[in-house]
Amino acid sequence: MRKIASKELAIASMAVVAIAISGAMRAHSGAPGAPPAALPGNCTDIAHPFAGTICVPRDDARKHPAMILLGGSEGGNSLRALAAVFAQKGYVAASVAYFGMPGLPPDLVDVPVETVGAALDALAKRPDVDSRRIGVFGDSRGGELALLAASTYPRIAAVVGDVPAPFASMGLGANDVPAGCPWSLNGKPLPCVPADPAANARIARAFLAHRQVALEPLYDASRLANPALTRAAFFHLERIHGPVLCLAGADDRMWNSSAQCSLALAYLKAHRHPYPDRAFDYPEAGHLFLFASSPQAALVSYRSAGATLLFGGTPQGDYAAARAGAKAMWSFLAAVLRGSQVAAAPRREDSRRSSTSNSVR
Repeated sequence: MRKIASKELAIASMAVVAIAISGAMRAHSGAPGAPPAALPGNCTDIAHPFAGTICVPRDDARKHPAMILLGGSEGGNSLRALAAVFAQKGYVAASVAYFGMPGLPPDLVDVPVETVGAALDALAKRPDVDSRRIGVFGDSRGGELALLAASTYPRIAAVVGDVPAPFASMGLGANDVPAGCPWSLNGKPLPCVPADPAANARIARAFLAHRQVALEPLYDASRLANPALTRAAFFHLERIHGPVLCLAGADDRMWNSSAQCSLALAYLKAHRHPYPDRAFDYPEAGHLFLFASSPQAALVSYRSAGATLLFGGTPQGDYAAARAGAKAMWSFLAAVLRGSQVAAAPRREDSRRSSTSNSVR
């Protein structure tokens, strides 16, 4: 009876987590750089060959670099507004849904990496896209998928991971209850780090006691519980045919994006990845820092069903990090996809910055 009660407790708590996360995602501003509230006429929602939104630049240039945009565990086509921002910057941008929409997996379980491959192929065939200059941006679990996809498809020439993970964490089934593994390739599930039962139960008790709750201890405990499983779930980042930019919040309370970016950069360095990989770790920044278009728009926590889910950061810290992170991202992409770096021989330039002021210089 005690085991059954613990299981039911965990399921109940994770259902509350799902409600809190969904509400928070609806509440936050949705894209770095204060995107327009409504999509402009240069954006089109599509259902095939992938579900999402394509936005194109308004200028007369025949060929543009392109970006694939992948949202997080909220699912659906959550970055469609961000596609419009990328188009304003001169990119053909595709916001790609990978679960939680008709025709896609309902949950973050066994999601085919081929979903990104289909979007990549579609962009490469467009007459307004330079197929040598296609990058991918991923936020949170979308950053996890971005690193996996770039490790799978050599056509991807640049990766921006916003609070990502370089390995597969637990899948999230109905009501965001940990279940299975999130990604599949060629019809087979890829290995992942399973949820640690004891840490999951502690989070359950905190939620049901209406306390403040951070999910970071669950992800950290799960990652550290079995190093062999974490190694098996780590992506082959050395196969990425371009540089990686990793953006982390030093006060991320959803998961430890600082540690995960450090692991990614250390792996790339150990495997002699011949590209200028970079990571920036912003102080007083939480999980949603990049989407803070102002201190007032920063979302550092969200209250639901009596409990408070913590995203981390402070309003000012998130806003400062958003400005620095956006500047770092646009500079990185301009150098890689709009400059001569794609055609040039790769070079090594690993760096790790720990302060927001340093990161923008």
